[in-house]
Amino acid sequence: MNKQPSQRVRQGSLALLLGLGLVLGGASGCGQLARLGVGTTPIATVAQNPSQHSNVWIRGQVVNQVGVFGQGVYELQDSSGSIWVITDKGIPAMNSTVTVRGKAQEGITVGGRSFGVSLTEVERY
Repeated sequence: MNKQPSQRVRQGSLALLLGLGLVLGGASGCGQLARLGVGTTPIATVAQNPSQHSNVWIRGQVVNQVGVFGQGVYELQDSSGSIWVITDKGIPAMNSTVTVRGKAQEGITVGGRSFGVSLTEVERY
C-alpha cells in the first residue's frame, strides 16, 4: 500500500523535528535528563570512591539539613545510601526530591562537624 505524498511529508517532518529535539536536548547538557533521574549515579557508588566523582549527578530525597542564612549542608538519600551535600545556594525543603551535580570529597568539616564523604553542590534541580 503506497502512502500519499502528504503523509510522507508529514512523517518526514515529524522525524526531522524529533531528531532536532534530541540534538538540541543533548546540546543543553546532561542536566535536563538528570532532572528526571536519567544518568545519575547511585549515592553509594559515589560514597565508595569519592575521588572518582569530580563531576557527578546524584538524585535523592532530602532527609536532614543543617543551615544558617541559606548556607550549610543537607543529607540526600536514595535507595543505595545517603550523602551530605554542601551548598551556598540555599537549603532545599525537607522531604523534597532534588537532583544535584557536584564534586565528591572526603573529610569535610562544616561548623565543627565532620561529614565524611560529601558532595560540594555546583548545580541543583
